[in-house]
Amino acid sequence: MKNLITYLIVFILSSQFLCAQDSLQNKAYQVSFLYPIGTNGTATEYSSDYSFNVLWGINSGINFFELGGISNINKGDVKGGQIAGITNITTGNSKGFICAGISNIASKNMDGLHIAGISNFTKENANGAQISGIANIANKDMNGAQVSLINTVRDKATGAQVGLINTTDSLKGSQVGLINVVTNGAEGTPIGLINIVKGGYYALEVTADATIWGNINFKMGTKKFYTIFKGGYTQYNSKDVYSYGLGFGSMMEVGKRINLSLDLSSNYLAYDGNYEQDLNLLNKADINVHFKLTKNISVFAGPSLNVYISDLKVDGNETTGTLDIPDNSFYDHTNAKGSRTSIWLGANAGLNFSF
Repeated sequence: MKNLITYLIVFILSSQFLCAQDSLQNKAYQVSFLYPIGTNGTATEYSSDYSFNVLWGINSGINFFELGGISNINKGDVKGGQIAGITNITTGNSKGFICAGISNIASKNMDGLHIAGISNFTKENANGAQISGIANIANKDMNGAQVSLINTVRDKATGAQVGLINTTDSLKGSQVGLINVVTNGAEGTPIGLINIVKGGYYALEVTADATIWGNINFKMGTKKFYTIFKGGYTQYNSKDVYSYGLGFGSMMEVGKRINLSLDLSSNYLAYDGNYEQDLNLLNKADINVHFKLTKNISVFAGPSLNVYISDLKVDGNETTGTLDIPDNSFYDHTNAKGSRTSIWLGANAGLNFSF
């Protein structure tokens, strides 16, 4: 009797083990019209080498390729290729080429290439590339590239973010966009119009040169790359000339108290209160040597290459331009259409307040 009971226990345990093995087994393929109408019926515990879903289907994993008219849903890992008309949803890891008309969602890690019409979301780490029309989100680290209108990495981004708005906790790589945000410091380089970086470079400058008597510059970003917003004032023929400029620059440390900067900018000149007028631009390349007086205050000076282009005629249309061009300019020519181009070397100096 005891032997019979023992045999029954062993049989029951063996049956359960075999069922568990069967629940994890792999099938060569499965075909579904829409779940549960398909070769697997309601049995979603199978993984498949190949899966074809006319509308949508549910599997426990994919080993090579899956195609779905609307969506592919997997309760395990996906490896290889996966294409859906609307969405791919994976509760495990996603490895390979994943493409959807609207969105790709991976509940664990992503390795490979995710392409979606609207969004890609990876709940853990992403390695490879996320490319979408609206948004990419990596909930932990990203190692590779994100390309979309909005790119977000919750932890560390290593590689590149390219989009309208890029955000990450820490950056080791580059961001290229209109607005870049790094909330916890950047080893890399944000390149954009507005760069907001914790521990980054922010400075206010007051400068002067021979043609623009006074300038106020605001710089933001990192020392490797910062954006410059400029405003200035001068006079021409006793009338006011206001300048408004935008540029970018870079600064490097060459000594304990000495920095060297290169700034490139383009400045629009508004003459005599007229802001709707012909082309009137002063383009500048400034190389300045900064000497630190304190940790946050420095004086600077250096040469400046100026290229002035103007179609604006003043003085009763007798002259073109609204700047007093220095006598030492090495090029000053007005063509047959009345467009004037002047090039000269100048100098500028000022104070820099960093914070």
